[in-house]
Amino acid sequence: MKKRFLSVLLLCVMLAALCCSVFPAATAAAEDRPDDLPDIDIHSWEFRLCNAYNSVAFYICEYGGIEGQGLDPRVVPYAQELLSDARAQGYTIYMAQGFRNLEWLENNYKSVLRDCEYDPVAAARAFQGIGVNEHQTGLAIDFTDQMKNRTNFYRFTDPEIFDSELYAWLVEHCADYGFILRYPEEKAYYYGVACPHAHFRFVGKEAARYITDHDLCLEEFIMLYDPDLVFIPEHGRFA
Repeated sequence: MKKRFLSVLLLCVMLAALCCSVFPAATAAAEDRPDDLPDIDIHSWEFRLCNAYNSVAFYICEYGGIEGQGLDPRVVPYAQELLSDARAQGYTIYMAQGFRNLEWLENNYKSVLRDCEYDPVAAARAFQGIGVNEHQTGLAIDFTDQMKNRTNFYRFTDPEIFDSELYAWLVEHCADYGFILRYPEEKAYYYGVACPHAHFRFVGKEAARYITDHDLCLEEFIMLYDPDLVFIPEHGRFA
């Protein structure tokens, strides 16, 4: 009996030593995390990463409809609350883009590629195609203050919209509804090509508040939990 106990004890010691040698980086990373970092599962659906450097398999979901646009159904209540509260404050606001399917992405990429004289690098700089377009996740929204022609181009593509009161309200209050401004300035090193619209992304209220308060982009936030989850090419190709 004593020999069996000693054998089990020795095995436990060996396994512990093995774990320490195999996972030292993970342990160190946990020790280096900020004390106020939210206790969340960074592998949860809200943090599905999609950018110019990190592609995802095409995401097909039973998405919920809202004002003529699609979204992941888990995001719909938050988007509805944001729209309702913005209108209650007197703002004119609509969803310009939500979920975009494979056919839409294919057609738009072909159009952009043609306009770029079939230069794939130029096309990649101009349009986020299949695999790297966040609208395919159902977690992203482009907002507009223009009702007309909401399926093509919107006033948010014009530079002056970024000086509008609505845009300022969205940037200030989006975290209250679980959204972040997805492509903050001076962060292209991390995400590559930015969506040309006023583009907001759902991550949940706790994460959104932390990201906003600490002036982070989504990639920086994810890397606080696990740097290996984010690929950044040396000297960012599109930054």
